[in-house]
Amino acid sequence: MLSADRIRKEIPMRALLLLSALHFSLSVLLPVSPASAQDRDAARVAFQAGVAAYGDGRYADALESFQDAYRIAPHPSVRVNMANCYEQLGRPVEAVDHFERFLIEASDADPAQSREIRAAITRLRATIGEIFLRVEPEGATVTIDGTTTLRAPILDAVKLVAGTHHIEVSLAGFGSVERRVELAGGGREEVRITLTAGTTPMPVAGADPVADPPEDGTPPPRDPPPAERDGRRITTPVWIAGGATVALGVTALVVGILALGADSDFEQAVIDSNDPSLSPADRAAARADGLDAEDRASRRALVADILGGAAVAAAAATVVLFFVTGDDDEDRYARARLRPIATHQSAGLSLQGAF
Repeated sequence: MLSADRIRKEIPMRALLLLSALHFSLSVLLPVSPASAQDRDAARVAFQAGVAAYGDGRYADALESFQDAYRIAPHPSVRVNMANCYEQLGRPVEAVDHFERFLIEASDADPAQSREIRAAITRLRATIGEIFLRVEPEGATVTIDGTTTLRAPILDAVKLVAGTHHIEVSLAGFGSVERRVELAGGGREEVRITLTAGTTPMPVAGADPVADPPEDGTPPPRDPPPAERDGRRITTPVWIAGGATVALGVTALVVGILALGADSDFEQAVIDSNDPSLSPADRAAARADGLDAEDRASRRALVADILGGAAVAAAAATVVLFFVTGDDDEDRYARARLRPIATHQSAGLSLQGAF
C-alpha cells in the first residue's frame, strides 16, 4: 500500500476520504455479502489495484480495476471511486451519474460523505450542458462527436461536457446533415434537423453548419437545377417549343404516309383503267377512282410539306430559346442574341453569340 504522506501529496483530500471509506466498506461489509469467499478476495484485490493506480495518477487503469471490483461484488461505495476516476478523466457526465447512483443505492451512507458527494455533483453539473435533439424523420441515425450514436426520435435531453460538439444526422435515401454546436456549462440548446428526401436541409437556428464559407466571401455553390443541360436550365418556353416540334414532326410524318398511300391508289387506278380485260364500266370507275386518289395525294402531300416546314421552324425556335432564355439574372443577358439584318437585296434575322 502507499504511505500516508505520499497519498496526501498525490490525491486530493476529498478523494482520500472517499477511498478510505470504500476500503473500509470492502473490508467489513463484503464478508457478509452473498458473494463467495473467493469472489470477495478477487474483488478486494481488484479494488486495492485501483487504489494504487489512482495514487499513481493512472486514472484509466484505476477505473478499470474499480469496474472489475464492482462487477465481481457489487457495492454502492465502489461507485464513488469510479466517479472520481471519471472526473479525473474529464468525463463529468459519467462522474455525476455514479455519484447520483451512490446516493440512491446507499441510503444509509455517512451524512458527511453524502454532503461531500452532493457538493461534487453541483460542481460537476456546472461543466455539463444539455442538448435537445428534434430530428425528423424517425429512424434517422444521430452521431455525436463521432462516438455516441442515437436513433430518432430522441425524447430525453443528451448531456454533454461544455464545449464544441459535432452532430451528424443521416438516413438512407435522405443523405446526411452536419452541425457544429457550442454548448455552455449548465446551458441548454435545442437543435432541430429535418431531412428531406434527396436534398440537404438549410441550416437551422441555434446551430451553425460544419463547413465554413469560402474565405473570399463568395456564397457556397448551389445544387444544380433538376433539368439542366450543359450548365443551362431548360426553361418553360424551351419545353413548349420542343413539344411543338415533336408534335408537328409526328403529324407531318403521318400525313406523308397517308399521301403515299393515296399515290399508290392512283397508280393502281391507272393500271386498272387501261386493263383490256375489264369492262368499259369498270375502266371508267377506275379512272374516276384514280382522279380522286390523285386529288387526295396532292392535298395530303401539301399538308405534309407545310407541317414539315413548321416542324423545322419550331426546332429552330427551340434552339434559339435554349440559348436566349433563362431563370437567373445572368441568363437574362444570354450569350446568344437575335439581331435583324437588312441589305439592298434581302432582309432577315441573325443569331449571334457564343455557343
